[in-house]
Amino acid sequence: MDYLKAFNAMEMNPRDYARKIAVPVVAFGFIFSIVIYVLLPGLFTGNTMMLPALLPVICIIFVFYYPFSILGGKASEIDNNMHYYITHMGVISTADTPRLDIIKIVSQNESYGFLAKESEKIYDLVTVWNMSLADACRFGSKRTPSVLYEDFLDRFAHGLQSGEDIQSFLKAEQNVVMNEYEAMYNSALYAVEVIKELFISLIMALIFLASFAIIMPVITGMDVIMLMSVVVVVFIGTDMVMIAFTRSKVPNDPIWQQTKILTKSKIRLYQSIPISIAGCIVAAIAVILYGKLDLPIAVAVVLTPLFYMGHVASDIEKDIKRKDENYPSLIRSLGSSAGARGGLIDEALKALRIHDFGPLTKDVNALYKRLNTRVDKKKSWNFFAANTGSNLIQRFSGMFVEATNLGGKPEVIGEMIANNFHRIVSLRKKRYQSASSLVGVLYGLTGGIGFTLYISIGVVDLMQDMFSTVSIPEGMSMGMVINPDIGSIEVLSAMILLIMVAHSLMSALLLRFVDGGHILRASKDFVIMVWVSAFSAVITVSGVATLLGTS
Repeated sequence: MDYLKAFNAMEMNPRDYARKIAVPVVAFGFIFSIVIYVLLPGLFTGNTMMLPALLPVICIIFVFYYPFSILGGKASEIDNNMHYYITHMGVISTADTPRLDIIKIVSQNESYGFLAKESEKIYDLVTVWNMSLADACRFGSKRTPSVLYEDFLDRFAHGLQSGEDIQSFLKAEQNVVMNEYEAMYNSALYAVEVIKELFISLIMALIFLASFAIIMPVITGMDVIMLMSVVVVVFIGTDMVMIAFTRSKVPNDPIWQQTKILTKSKIRLYQSIPISIAGCIVAAIAVILYGKLDLPIAVAVVLTPLFYMGHVASDIEKDIKRKDENYPSLIRSLGSSAGARGGLIDEALKALRIHDFGPLTKDVNALYKRLNTRVDKKKSWNFFAANTGSNLIQRFSGMFVEATNLGGKPEVIGEMIANNFHRIVSLRKKRYQSASSLVGVLYGLTGGIGFTLYISIGVVDLMQDMFSTVSIPEGMSMGMVINPDIGSIEVLSAMILLIMVAHSLMSALLLRFVDGGHILRASKDFVIMVWVSAFSAVITVSGVATLLGTS
């Protein structure tokens, strides 16, 4: 464990860390533990006597590992931007840009996050501390949290010292870094498959736990509401932990563009939110006035208008994916055409308007019209990227514009961007396939939860009916403790429905984190899973009632 890298990632020296974080956290643990023992001496007895004493230990472990959690987060942030970073450096180098200026340009790009700060440190070491660029790269490689970036800096330093041409070096690095990024991406997708198996196992275990909590009070006389409350908390908590764990493993590769420009697609999506909420309110009023629906169906009906919001987000996202698939051919053609016309992008774009680039054709025409006004070329490209809705197009179009404005070779830039763009789109397709296979698993689990738990309720209901009518002769024992009245079956059914609705929401969110889509798209899967839950509840209850004769 390298604390030097950890504190560098936190941008804090060990003394400040001890003074601002470590000492206060550990002191809180000891003080809070002592206060519990003094003020509440009777709260913990017997085997639970040592529980408050564990708090200082937990605080010490937290203080020890917290820097490494920050280190891992920063490393992940760098790794998720390395493919953009190396492409950016490569296209800038085609303009014969000085080596130090390349570092300066990428360090000023805020979208790289911590990677930009690492580049800025290298630039400062050269300009402020008069180190050579090779030595500054080696200095930075020993302190960066990312192994991917560390290896690149070491190769960069060696290339600088050996006198290798910077343009040739960065062109070769495109393939090296992209291969490493693909390996990291595929590893993350494999982790998703492992998470899928783990999630299934945990949910199956929780289903048995919930069934136990329903049936055991009949035999033991325990409070069923308390047991089911624990199950609800454990169920929701497990889902939340799995979501957090999945988010830490999947690549941070958003599909939607990240600019603040308000486009027609964004307006359409934002308008769908109040429409869906209003629909839920109207549906709730209608359900209350009608008053004859079973509770699971009633809840599903009330939540159904949220499907519209998810459907809108899904339509827009599908359009974005199609544009991503057409962009490599567009940027490659634009670069080649501009290179043949002496670097004139406007003229090349005019010639390309006759070609069909699928969903991108309308955006290309709008871009040419904006460029033809000769007001602000950079803003014209920004609006083009924003209107496509794609994060990839936004990032790579910015590189294309910047590199060509610096005097780079359009044909080389277009080819480099198109190749890397295509490789990323291919990786995303694997991610979408992984998410698609997860959809069926989660839908099936949702139905299985309802089927199993409502069968348990049917059995308990039957046992209550049986034992409430049995008359035990005086002096005889049934051989076990039987509690024929465990409470309201309707309350139990409502708590199970709460578990299923909460699980449907968490599962829908999990799907979106796996495929990288917009969070509002989750409402579509959420509504479908709620309906699966409702149908499984109603069918199971009626089927069990018929089979067991409790109807």
